Amino acid sequence: MAGKAVNVTFDSKIFQDGGDESYQVQATGQLVQKGASWYLTYDEELPEQPVTQVLVKIEPDRLAITRTNVLKTRLVFEKGLVDHQPYQTAAGMMLLGTNTKTLRIDIDAVSGMGQVELAYSLSANGEVVGQYQVSLQFVQ
Repeated sequence: MAGKAVNVTFDSKIFQDGGDESYQVQATGQLVQKGASWYLTYDEELPEQPVTQVLVKIEPDRLAITRTNVLKTRLVFEKGLVDHQPYQTAAGMMLLGTNTKTLRIDIDAVSGMGQVELAYSLSANGEVVGQYQVSLQFVQ
């Protein structure tokens, strides 16, 4: 199947001890279906940050987000799964962990429109650094 151009809206709310924050990204992306998986790609542009290429792999009960700019980060989300991924920083290697609390995926295979709702906790080297709520929508 050829890719479809979609409008992407990514909302993130972050709850941390040092204060809560939220941000929204709106971008144009490409959506491709391969077998039971969907691949969504788009560029995330935030003020005073390098452009980040985002690849979201959406499977029936699993989500993987790969973000690439100066560094590359890959996070995997599956309800009931605690996933650990290495993350290279200027200060050295860290181990990031995701503990998925909620994952809802709704994609209309005919129209290629969809929505993902995700809630998870993020840990760095075993210590929880924040609670995240993410909403991802894509429409033609």
